[in-house]
Amino acid sequence: MDIKERAREQLNWLEKILHRMPGFKGYFARELRRDSDRLQREFILRQQRKVKTGMNKVIQAAARAKDFDLLRDYDLFVRELDKSIGALRYADQGYSGFFDLVKIREPELDKVYEQDALAMEAAEALVAEFKKLAAAPLDPSGLASLREGLAQIDDLFEKRTVLLKGYERGEGQ
Repeated sequence: MDIKERAREQLNWLEKILHRMPGFKGYFARELRRDSDRLQREFILRQQRKVKTGMNKVIQAAARAKDFDLLRDYDLFVRELDKSIGALRYADQGYSGFFDLVKIREPELDKVYEQDALAMEAAEALVAEFKKLAAAPLDPSGLASLREGLAQIDDLFEKRTVLLKGYERGEGQ
């Protein structure tokens, strides 16, 4: 079940009544899209922040071990993670306003939600990979899988941006 369906199921009785009112349905659907988009991005951000918090602990352990090469590698990964968190935090929202130049229609929004769902799965996989890294002895080889997971999330959000800006349809050029 996707996030839009879950959001619709959680409507209270007043929202269900208002949802049936002419004119309100479109407004409500836009608000629902905004909320679901925000919730999906916040989930992915929370997952990335879990990895960052854990990486800070791993970096402290590397510092205590005085393994400066390992410390440098881990610090570079945390910088990449910070960059990804910032890009996601300020990413375009999954809807278009009334006066926006590029309009996002339902089919494009569905594609955006698919990208977001894939990014959520990739974020969960990133946390699982980090847990494996944190459980093992300090080793820079574990960073390769973390970098791949982070790159996957970044690629999915790049595709999402392309969809939202209309480049796929040739509108945003």
